Amino acid sequence: MTERDQTFTYVIDSFPDGEKSFVEVPFEVGPQIERIEVSYHFPFGGGGSVIDLGVAQNGRMRGWTGAERGHITLEEDRATPGYDLGPIAGRWHVVLGIVKIGPACKVDLQIRLIAKTQRWLAGELHSHSEHSDGGVTVLDAIQRARAARLDFVAITDHNTVSQNIIRPDDPDILVIPAMELTSYYGHTNFLGVERPVEDWRCRSPQDVAEKMEEARAKGATIVINHPFQNSAGGRWQSGFDVAFDAYEIWNGNWSVMNEQGLAFWQELLVSGRRIPATGGSDFHLKNRRRHGRPANRMQVETTSIRGILEAVRKGRNVVTFSPDETMAKPSDEDLPMFGTQVAAGAEVGVTFTGLVAGDEIRTVTEAGTVDVQSPPKGTLCLHQPFAGAFVRYEVWHGKEPRLFTNPFYAE
Repeated sequence: MTERDQTFTYVIDSFPDGEKSFVEVPFEVGPQIERIEVSYHFPFGGGGSVIDLGVAQNGRMRGWTGAERGHITLEEDRATPGYDLGPIAGRWHVVLGIVKIGPACKVDLQIRLIAKTQRWLAGELHSHSEHSDGGVTVLDAIQRARAARLDFVAITDHNTVSQNIIRPDDPDILVIPAMELTSYYGHTNFLGVERPVEDWRCRSPQDVAEKMEEARAKGATIVINHPFQNSAGGRWQSGFDVAFDAYEIWNGNWSVMNEQGLAFWQELLVSGRRIPATGGSDFHLKNRRRHGRPANRMQVETTSIRGILEAVRKGRNVVTFSPDETMAKPSDEDLPMFGTQVAAGAEVGVTFTGLVAGDEIRTVTEAGTVDVQSPPKGTLCLHQPFAGAFVRYEVWHGKEPRLFTNPFYAE
């Protein structure tokens, strides 16, 4: 546990209202808390006691499991079956249902509040299911993402939200509600909202812009997809003065459209735009792509959908060719994080891991590629004083990319 974690223990041996009553134990959950854990024990079997368990938040029941479970957990987007998802800051009560009081009945109760801690998650922001043209069920898509060792997956079916209704009973992966707005003027992902627009139909680039505004007003995080896809509708034709949060520089297998997308992202950065980059497999069964190829590796404040999408918007993201191989992170927790502003002359330090012989690390600024390193396999640390408008890093193996960081920006 971290220093900010809290543990409370109670022994409850008084039941003033007798059987068929409730005993409530209050506790407060502050904004720094990520997870609630409640454990309890009472004499059962020969003792004859039956004590049920549930919790309430701000006077409303958030879940109930009777006497079947001795341990429950709640997070914003994960919870023991029988408990509602949702924000956890607030005033809480453990609710004990006093069904039967046996001889010498007592309840040992423990409440643990686990604080938020920064960590890295790997996941998929662009994939499909049979709810549009993905060719697999939602549960199959989720299982494929889990098999790829991903922590989260967005199922971004085209112009439909029916996939968002199906939620897995699975604590090991977060499923982000999403939709890919698919128009004659380009495609864009709406992430984090089950129904981001009332009607997806777009008859002009202006309609696309209006749908993006509507989705943002509902809380969606918006990513422009494969802007140079070689198809009439896939190529982005709605401009970049629209409501969007990030830009997909790597879609599926590396190709000419990705080369063009990367070059244009660099142009946008040089012009002064601060646009976070993402990647996505754009999985469809027919294109034989794999979830997490490429992957988004995010530094998050909390393991929740909200935390992941906040990292997207802030550019705390490294786009890698797989979820568990080549990686780049700030060399120390006191050094700047990708996507942040840095003072001129301040130290920037990045540690690259998972390198193999033949890899090439490129340092890129507004002047283009200003340094190239050919490291030995394993790990390499690059440290430099920050200068100019921005700096970002790429790892290549021949003509194939392995990694792109988001930039550090000038204050």
